[in-house]
Amino acid sequence: LLKVDFLGLRTLSIIDDAVKFVLKRHDPKFDIDTIKMDDAKTYEMLRTAKSLAVFQLDSQGIRDLLFRIKPTVFDDIVSLIALFRPGPMQSGMLDMFVNRKHGKEEVAYETPLLEPILKDTYGCMVFQEQVMEISKKLANFTPGEADGLRKAMGKKIFEDLEKMRSKFITGCAANKIKDKIATKIYDQMVKFGGYGFNKSHSVAYGLVAYQTAYLKTNFPIEFMTAVLTSEIGHSSIGAEDKENKLVTYLEEARRMGMKVLPPCVNLSETRFDIQDGNIRFGLLAIKNVGFGAAESIVNAAREKAFESLDDFCSRVDLHAINKKCVESLIKAGAMDILRPGEPAATARARLLSSVDESVGRQQKVKADLDKGQGLLFGSAPPPPSSTAHANSVKPLSEHDTLAFEREVLGFYFSGHPLLSVKAQLRATATHEVSQLTPAITTPVRLAGMVSKMRKMVSKKTGEPWVIVTVEDLTGEITTLCFPKTYASGVNNLAKIGAFVAVTGRLSFKGEDAGVGATAELIVDEMTALDSSATKFAKRLRLKCDATVGTEKLEALRDVLEKHEGPCPVALEQETSEGTAILEVDQRVILNQSLFEAVEAILGERSWNIEASGAPAVIAPRKWGPKPAA
Repeated sequence: LLKVDFLGLRTLSIIDDAVKFVLKRHDPKFDIDTIKMDDAKTYEMLRTAKSLAVFQLDSQGIRDLLFRIKPTVFDDIVSLIALFRPGPMQSGMLDMFVNRKHGKEEVAYETPLLEPILKDTYGCMVFQEQVMEISKKLANFTPGEADGLRKAMGKKIFEDLEKMRSKFITGCAANKIKDKIATKIYDQMVKFGGYGFNKSHSVAYGLVAYQTAYLKTNFPIEFMTAVLTSEIGHSSIGAEDKENKLVTYLEEARRMGMKVLPPCVNLSETRFDIQDGNIRFGLLAIKNVGFGAAESIVNAAREKAFESLDDFCSRVDLHAINKKCVESLIKAGAMDILRPGEPAATARARLLSSVDESVGRQQKVKADLDKGQGLLFGSAPPPPSSTAHANSVKPLSEHDTLAFEREVLGFYFSGHPLLSVKAQLRATATHEVSQLTPAITTPVRLAGMVSKMRKMVSKKTGEPWVIVTVEDLTGEITTLCFPKTYASGVNNLAKIGAFVAVTGRLSFKGEDAGVGATAELIVDEMTALDSSATKFAKRLRLKCDATVGTEKLEALRDVLEKHEGPCPVALEQETSEGTAILEVDQRVILNQSLFEAVEAILGERSWNIEASGAPAVIAPRKWGPKPAA
């Protein structure tokens, strides 16, 4: 009987979708099965380990291995997939392969008969088929006996292995191979054969890996659009301890120079699409938007563009699109186009305030029509004017706008929340992520936001620890919070979106920890950004003009007292004689609440944080105690 295993791979759908884009946009005769297997650009991309989204070569671990192996031919990819497993790594086979490929270790064969069998893998026994071929060519095993040896090695049946040893040595003798050499070869087979991988499996996977690498290199926007579509419904938006791969691939598309256009009810398709050389966000990738809802929106928009929220609700299927779906579309920015000329924060606030009324009214009209109680003249009544109400709605804050985007998209689309805390970052950090190099040997302090978090468990002790990605405005870094650090309070701080400061020692992975090395931070301490900025800032400087009145100064004093903490405060006042610096008695904790309160009194950009090491300014006078009532 023939046993066939069918393995369903989402990657095959990615290839199919990417090829359809290529056929449509470039070459109507393109055939993925006839691409060159020696494409120089593809191998250059793999050698630089920029293989995110490439099948089987996507993880950080295998990208590190790609950088070490630097594949130059298809057989290297096949071997790479087979070697990236615990057995070959722990046995030394992987290091042997890398060293022999790059000429750091001599490739030697115990007998010339081994060369044609092991040449493609630099003399290393990587595949099960090689073990079988060696036993047939060197020791005259039958195919059945060779398969029996493979099974015994794979399952480490030592009794059977010892029985076959004498047969192998005897067979080798018939081919004029000395017993000593035959024994050495058999010992190598026993050592590495147990880690051998099925070559036909590895070749099949290697082919799919190469095809995706080829598409990413030669047709990047078509490939990345297909990859993004494949993640719809598979990435858990809002999961605290699971990487959102949709976000990871969107970041990769942007890194590659592609522009990702926001979702739009008038322009988006159900899936990710290519429009004017850019990637357009698909409606299905928005939380709470199902296939029926997305299809209804796209079909209606093709007939005629939506002009208002009421127009939208009157023309889509409200059985498939409920109030929650409409709110998600607004939060994602997909309905900004319905209020042209307004800033996003204003448009979204006004649309959200009108959802109940618009959806409720159209649901009632459609319910009446379904019951046969249609209007006498066959059209819905004009919606009541709500312009005055909408215009009175306060715009969303920047924080809420971004928070809503992250809630329904999984990431911040229109900006970055760290922009609002630039001063705290500058006051806290000793380095930015982009400045980290292997030359830094002292502990560093980084400040930023937790963007990814993965919970782990120690294999030795069973204690929990976490891998946390921290990003600042220049880049991101993986930080390792091992059990002791995790238990010290990191478990309460390491949450997606949290602003933190992390102190620790740098570790670099990569070839000789040189160019291309990947930085990691072994965390000694993690603290909230507010408390860190307060601790490490030299002082808070508040700016006001010479005409500031007593009323404002007293209001400012009250604000400072409400935010009591350890950071010194100085008042900088412009006078006809120059700048006067007034040190005040109050000390504060630095947080967004304080800054907003200060700006409400003194105006925008009225404060600045002096980082440690900034030149001190001698104060000529003191701001005295509050007068008695």
